[in-house]
Amino acid sequence: MAKETGNSIIKGTMILIGGNIVVKIIGALFKLPLANIIGADGMGLYNASFTVYDIFLVLSTAGYTLAISKMVSSCCAHGKDGEALAILKVTRRLFFVIGFIFSLAMFFGAQIFAGLIGNTRSYRCIIMLAPAVLFVSLMCAYRGYYQGTNDMVPTTISQVVEAIVRLVFGLSISWYLKTQGYSIEIVSAGAIVGITIGEFSSTFTLAMMHRFKRRGKKPRRRCYTAKRSILKTLFATSIPIGISGIIISVINILDNSIVMHRLQQTGCTEQEANTLYGAFNMAFTVFSLPVTTVMAVTTSVFPVLSYAHACHNYNRVTRISQASMRIVMLASTAAGAIFLSLSQPIIMLLYFGQPHDAKIAVPLLVLMAPSAVLISLSVMTGTILQAIDKLLVPSRSAIIGGGICLAFNWFLIGNPRIGIYGVPIGISVCYLITTALNLSAIHKCGIKMDFKGIFLKPLLPAAMLAIIAATTYYVSFPVLGILKAVGLSLALSIVCYLLVLFMTKTVQKDDLLMLPKGKKIVRFLEKIHLLSNPHCETDSFSQKSPVPHNLIIHK
Repeated sequence: MAKETGNSIIKGTMILIGGNIVVKIIGALFKLPLANIIGADGMGLYNASFTVYDIFLVLSTAGYTLAISKMVSSCCAHGKDGEALAILKVTRRLFFVIGFIFSLAMFFGAQIFAGLIGNTRSYRCIIMLAPAVLFVSLMCAYRGYYQGTNDMVPTTISQVVEAIVRLVFGLSISWYLKTQGYSIEIVSAGAIVGITIGEFSSTFTLAMMHRFKRRGKKPRRRCYTAKRSILKTLFATSIPIGISGIIISVINILDNSIVMHRLQQTGCTEQEANTLYGAFNMAFTVFSLPVTTVMAVTTSVFPVLSYAHACHNYNRVTRISQASMRIVMLASTAAGAIFLSLSQPIIMLLYFGQPHDAKIAVPLLVLMAPSAVLISLSVMTGTILQAIDKLLVPSRSAIIGGGICLAFNWFLIGNPRIGIYGVPIGISVCYLITTALNLSAIHKCGIKMDFKGIFLKPLLPAAMLAIIAATTYYVSFPVLGILKAVGLSLALSIVCYLLVLFMTKTVQKDDLLMLPKGKKIVRFLEKIHLLSNPHCETDSFSQKSPVPHNLIIHK
């Protein structure tokens, strides 16, 4: 039974990871062409609306999905399918009311909120995005229910549907409005319409899938739980989780507001400040592509690490933590090296339709290179802490880091010689502090990290990757042109990077076993003699050890 449960968890996690990767790819196919259509000014308006949207989204959904998942999981474990369905029905009605109220508030307060964030021209985008709050609130109930039943298929399908619809409608509407000669404010709002239609499609997909799944089925046990009891449990579970999410969202909205106001105080007009911030978001779109892929590792690690901790297998907890940190460090340093060495050709290639805005984005992406490592480590350390029941520590670290980031941005962006380039510096400082606080908490829990093996050894291969990539590009560019030169430099540098990893024994068998299909990867590398570690068997994570004196975790 335990084995079946473990396999079910792993299967569900893999489905979710696969879906997330597809969604990220489709998201890139949406944002990159969109930036070429509306430019940095339009991207500034587009992202400004999400600053307002995020705070309403957190207020209407913060902590609820996890709370519903936990309640439904408990019901299913005791065979109370009827009570689980009752939880879905009650929360669905509740979230419809909450989402409707917040959608109206966002819709009618659009001009006020646009003024508060220092971007008055974004109010049309805010209006077009307001209905999405209602749809996402309803989705929260369905996704919490299916996560509680460990059925990740509906959630994954709905995410893919949303991404495809957003891609088709967002690009089509914005392109049509642009060709008809409408202002950039209206064109950007047209792209937002695609987002709202996508959220509606995702909600509709979940509702139809639920109806289809429940057709002809009867619950194993009827429900007699009062609605008041369900709501009381829901709020008691979600509020502690949601508070930290609300605080982080407030920090984000303050950060965006500081950027716009401080840029205008340095002498920029509102449109110039918006264009600069839009250029930053163009750079961040490219930055997020490899970083979000790295973060998929954290999703696959969490259930394995949680299971090891629940079984009191503390040796396994330490080994998995070290291996996952090493994998994240290897992947993120490689991404950072690529940003350092090839930012200019990559940005100019992807944003060919907006060459002036792309030139502004290039140095911003270079400055964000250290953040590729720091953000990835921050997410991974937070995952480790959550898996060992230190649930509030990552949020506390993020709040402290975010608060310090606000102070840095205030002083750096207000300096006319730094301006918009203070934003990536502030991000690096934020995640450096967050990671340091998380690592300190992990150390106090008795989980030791191999500092040299995890944090120092990956730097040499990453430095070689950056040198080979830059050299190859600048040598081949006059002959091959930008597209072929970038392709050749990426291919050659990544191959050399992987060879150096194995030659210096920076990557270990335990690290590869953390990846999806890890055993098959290990067997393949052993066949071609790139990996040889007879002392590390593929089931090495199953070994037990005595409990360290300070690894007794208390909530």
